[in-house]
Amino acid sequence: MMRYTWLLLLSVTLSAQAQTRFKAQLTTSQAKLRTQPQQPFTTAKQLTFFKTWNWLKYYHPDFATGQRQADSVFLEYQPQITQAKTSKQLNQTLQQLVNTLGKPTTPATTTATTLPLLTDNLDTVWVYRDANLSPALRKQLQQVYDHRYQGDDHHYLPARNFDTEIPNEPIYQFADSLNLPIAHRMLALAKLQGTLDYLFPHKYLMDQPAQKIITQYIPQMIACTSREQYETILLKIGAAFNDSHTWDFYNQMKHRRKIFRSQYLLPFDYTLINGQLYVTELIATDQCRQAGITPGDLITTVDGINLSARIDTLATMLSASNRAHLEYRLGQYNNYLLLPTNKPVIQLTVNNNGVTKQISLPLVQSKDTGAIRQLNQYFTRRARPSAQGTGLVYPDSSMVYFNIHETFRLIEPIPDEKITAHLDSLFTRAEKAKGIIFDMRDYPDWGGFVHQVYRYFGKDSARYGRYYTVNKENVGTYTYLDDNNTYFVPGIVPEGHSYKGQVVIIVNPYTRSMSEWHTMVLQKLFPNSITIGEQSSGGDGDRKLINLPGNYEFPFTGNAIFYPDGTVAQRKGVRIDQPLQRNIADILAGRDTFLQKAIRLIKGQ
Repeated sequence: MMRYTWLLLLSVTLSAQAQTRFKAQLTTSQAKLRTQPQQPFTTAKQLTFFKTWNWLKYYHPDFATGQRQADSVFLEYQPQITQAKTSKQLNQTLQQLVNTLGKPTTPATTTATTLPLLTDNLDTVWVYRDANLSPALRKQLQQVYDHRYQGDDHHYLPARNFDTEIPNEPIYQFADSLNLPIAHRMLALAKLQGTLDYLFPHKYLMDQPAQKIITQYIPQMIACTSREQYETILLKIGAAFNDSHTWDFYNQMKHRRKIFRSQYLLPFDYTLINGQLYVTELIATDQCRQAGITPGDLITTVDGINLSARIDTLATMLSASNRAHLEYRLGQYNNYLLLPTNKPVIQLTVNNNGVTKQISLPLVQSKDTGAIRQLNQYFTRRARPSAQGTGLVYPDSSMVYFNIHETFRLIEPIPDEKITAHLDSLFTRAEKAKGIIFDMRDYPDWGGFVHQVYRYFGKDSARYGRYYTVNKENVGTYTYLDDNNTYFVPGIVPEGHSYKGQVVIIVNPYTRSMSEWHTMVLQKLFPNSITIGEQSSGGDGDRKLINLPGNYEFPFTGNAIFYPDGTVAQRKGVRIDQPLQRNIADILAGRDTFLQKAIRLIKGQ
């Protein structure tokens, strides 16, 4: 009876659709309890502790108001959890924890609203799935939820939806060479479990069930004997988020060179296209000539490891919302992750025009001063030349080109009071062009540019997306923000200028976060535009950071973005009208496949 009482109380705060879902979830959970094998108690008790602690951290007023420090409580009780031999001992410890917090007495309420909620992530039924929780403890957890904290000043939630830092997460410094104590290793897992359950709106989109992710790494984290192992586990959990915002987490690893086997450098540049690795340019020419490497060579194996298998292995340690983003990043030399290069000579299988050969490739070492100088000169030369001045760029006399990463130059030397007039003069000229190209293949260097495009060309304030953020009334759900300032800069009034030419928007896997958000704006502003290119990063939404023991800032997408019709942007990326693929012939010839296509579209070719 108690289970159904819980469901009834929960239904007060949820929509009819959510009630139906939770009833189905409860029925499924009851069946799973009867059929699924139980986890070993050593693992199960830790997971029960993580789930209970996070429940209290985000719902109990003592934690949510900062009266009690959640981490301190975790570290105090974790040794007792580790020592517990039975469910009875586990429950006694958890009961003691809950009792020290006190009994909240203010009933939770729900603000009447017609705005939609995202409830796919909310899981309260775990209380009944968890066979290690006693009826008395379940009742107490129910009481906490029914009297959960609902203030805007939650101690462990950002004050504003766009704030980056998850607040009040203590920093734990340890020497780079030291393994962390088990209590702090468990704390890292608990924080990641809480991030999945309460802060990450895309849990339901991940390839693996969130519950399974943390569970499978508990035994490994308990057995962890080195900092390198600890970091490897963190990377694997991060990869399971399937989130492009988590990609650069690997850069924080103290032992990343050992983990990714990147002690030496390749003597040539390369690109990865559709899972195939091509040599694009020779850099350290002596090493390349010695090995017989030439531009256009297709590398299929490295030290006997099939390249696709290497990519699959890296996918377990590097987070990306989709395969396109993963491969694009791996194909960039500066990330230096693709090839296992922890020895000075590697064996490659290379295909050139259908002819396969085995070669031994000497790699660049720090003592190779000449080769190091060649590498430095190459990448200095390869740095993309930026457009100069405050004027327009014309890739063809009949069209105007805006690069999203080179828009601040348009206003940098202009006095503030003259910026609007200057931009109006640029947009007036662009308005007369046959075509406008918006190149979104990078991150905006000026967040205000697209808002100025909206000011000039916009006709109304119709939404171009749906933006959801943490619902502080019921943490674990996400509320739709309907305020105008979420979508449009305050004070900007659309002037409604009409553009009769052809707009082309270029995207690729490096179109990420704000670039994706701004692409959605442009698609709304110019409904007849054509979006071309490769799948974008699928990491739209504000980036968040939560500190983990060892002083690692774990990045993830903290808000959810959808198109107005409900199409999800996370993982999927922005809408593309004409998908394109880079090709090695264009790259070797120095041609921009996508820009050339945009020009042809505007010319009607």
